[in-house]
Amino acid sequence: MNHTYDVIITGARAAGASLAVLLGRMGKRVLLVDKADFPSDTLSTHFMSHTRFLEELGILQPLEETGLRKVTRMRTYIGQSFMEGPRPAYTIIPKRDVLDAMLIEQAEALDTVTFMPRTSARGLMKEGGRVIGLHLETEGRAWTAYSEWVAGADGKNSNIAAWAGAQKYRETKPLRPVLYGYYTGVEPLREPVTEIFLHEGRIGFVFPMEENRDCLGIEIHPEEFASMMKAPKDTFEQTFNQFYGMKQRLKQASLQGKIIGTPGMPNFFRNAYGEGWVLLGDAGHSKDPSTGLGINDAFLQSFLLADAFQQMDEGVDWETALDRFQKQRDEQLLPGFQLTLDYIHSLRKWTSNEMALFQTIAANPMAWNKLMPHLGRHLKEDTKDFPLFYQSVEWEASSFGFRKD
Repeated sequence: MNHTYDVIITGARAAGASLAVLLGRMGKRVLLVDKADFPSDTLSTHFMSHTRFLEELGILQPLEETGLRKVTRMRTYIGQSFMEGPRPAYTIIPKRDVLDAMLIEQAEALDTVTFMPRTSARGLMKEGGRVIGLHLETEGRAWTAYSEWVAGADGKNSNIAAWAGAQKYRETKPLRPVLYGYYTGVEPLREPVTEIFLHEGRIGFVFPMEENRDCLGIEIHPEEFASMMKAPKDTFEQTFNQFYGMKQRLKQASLQGKIIGTPGMPNFFRNAYGEGWVLLGDAGHSKDPSTGLGINDAFLQSFLLADAFQQMDEGVDWETALDRFQKQRDEQLLPGFQLTLDYIHSLRKWTSNEMALFQTIAANPMAWNKLMPHLGRHLKEDTKDFPLFYQSVEWEASSFGFRKD
């Protein structure tokens, strides 16, 4: 068998499988490998807000036909009060066993793409300093595959990155542990809404998936993780019952599978390329999941990288094309990275005075009548030490007709 390819991609989740689809459409001979079997689940932010990526990959309609609810609103709770509003576009929240399997199926339908599950990368092959392929192992059988490029989409602890010596920058250690699980029987709201609970310095969330299935999660304080993981289901539900309205809404709820927990996600960018290798997905950029950007970031990177390969096909030298890829990646993902870190660093338990005032204002239309004409000015002034935040609010407000004076 001829084990020679244009590109070998390690990691067949959102980033790797979507890149295989895009390169396969370009006619490139692609080997897509993953140590897991499929369909299977994986740690995920789930929150798919940029559905255009799925549409361009050809899986948006079949994914929605599995019963996913279109979520068009977001609600934020503080204590016994909440605020809710529309979002500029709808979000879908798929389980990863379904999403990833659809992407792989789309890739395998292309004549030039070969997919091999249960296959692990064991080392890079090099010649004259350039990566020329991979040592692989499939169910105990060692073999080698040659390629012009090796793309590492193998996660935050990427072997490809380690073997290639890819350096991290803008690094911040994991900040907050996260636990989540899939529940049926949660009493629904009138329409699907992304729910965020800011409570005692923690973040809780309810993500509506299909009808009668929701993803419930909590981002907790670091010192709570070890004790919660001793009895994850009980402590998870005890914590969730503290959130406004959830004790009643969880009375008939049932956990599917088990609570999934991680002590935290690292925050970094990595150098994205070298001679014969390139990184994407969490291998190239990782951050705290609190803002739900991770899966969208993975697709963005695969599209940017496919563009870089297209440029190389058109005669642009590889260093120029991949340098553009890295710069575009950083320019587009850095604002979300900075906003995420600011969000997590600023989380804290509200004071009793803050809570009392918020509860009063939330239920007082006269207070809102006074606040509304000056809301933008107050927000801009109170975040002047981090102007990116107000810029992001202003940018989103433009979707609802906001215009600068």
